[in-house]
Amino acid sequence: MFKTEQKLLEIINKYKNILFLFVISVLGLVIRLQGIHFISYDMSHFLIPWYNTIAEKGGFHSLKGQVGDYNILYQTFVASITYLHKNCVVLYKLLSIFFDYALAISTGAFCMKLSKKKDFFVFSVAYSIILFLPTVLFDSSYWGQCDSIYTTFVILTLLFMFDERYMLSFIMLGIAFSFKFQTIFIVPFIVCYYICKKQFSILYFFVSVAVFWISGIPAYLNGRSLLTPFKIYSSQTETYQSMSLNIPNFWNLTGGDYKSLHTFAIVLTIALCGIGLYFAMSDKLKLENALSYVSTATWFVWTCLLFLPAMHERYTYLLDILLVVLVFLDNKYLKYAVVSVMLNIMTYCHFLFGTPFTLIQWCSIAYIISWSHFTYTLITTSNNNDLMTSNE
Repeated sequence: MFKTEQKLLEIINKYKNILFLFVISVLGLVIRLQGIHFISYDMSHFLIPWYNTIAEKGGFHSLKGQVGDYNILYQTFVASITYLHKNCVVLYKLLSIFFDYALAISTGAFCMKLSKKKDFFVFSVAYSIILFLPTVLFDSSYWGQCDSIYTTFVILTLLFMFDERYMLSFIMLGIAFSFKFQTIFIVPFIVCYYICKKQFSILYFFVSVAVFWISGIPAYLNGRSLLTPFKIYSSQTETYQSMSLNIPNFWNLTGGDYKSLHTFAIVLTIALCGIGLYFAMSDKLKLENALSYVSTATWFVWTCLLFLPAMHERYTYLLDILLVVLVFLDNKYLKYAVVSVMLNIMTYCHFLFGTPFTLIQWCSIAYIISWSHFTYTLITTSNNNDLMTSNE
């Protein structure tokens, strides 16, 4: 071996972590650029028309009225990119792609914190998996959706809460809400954590509300009501009057009678979350360690997705990320992650590319069985840990 060759290999070995992340990051960008000009149904029917309307109304001046159904912070972003006079499809997707990387970094940091290892290997693998998770790739580079944005801040919410940095945690929660109402799926867990752990004041919830309200300042300055951010989300709850929208959840088995079933579905979901809270308060679910912390959060999110009405396929985005995190804590959760990600790939591709997806009822049954077994695993794991502690 030549000395120059040997020296080069020594340098590569010395900086392998940095080189690995660099190569993975570049490849992640290259694969995203393959779909950056793809125009989805949502892009052509909603995002592009919103951009054109906002541009016609004078960019930031458009904030005096609602354009689209996203909240003020995202409308402000759209208003800002109109001044660039570039391809809005690319600009929409570049924001989402940027947050793909932010999500990968946040999830990697979360996995390191939970595993109590300052091991760069854990961060690198988690970062890579999130960056190349098919649902993450499709959502940003092909769909042009912004689910990576709110999910990044939800992961940071959970990270800071686990680290007992509660002010930062609730600030992150408020920012997440400023982008997507789907942040609501993590709230039942946070309420459960608040009641069971008794480590922070209920006033912290008002921090999130304040941050969410502050995100509407650009609209207030343009003369809109101080309650505008809240009204936008209130109107969103009435937009899609369907029990299930291309997601394999419980309501595919019962039919789509929204008028008769939507209130029943909401009450059922509240009841199930209430049962989960009761189990936690009765020490049947432990929140004492990293595994129980993430698995309980995942259960609440999954329960909401399965039983609430008017759920879309993209709403499972946060669930997939949490299941990936769980795999880093215990590989027995791999089966749940595989089922969820595979089903979500099918629903994503059905919407984006017209891939046949005719077995929605059977996929729903598979999803419900997976959730049921996850529930069983959550309870038995918690009880086994309790027995082990008692024996010690």
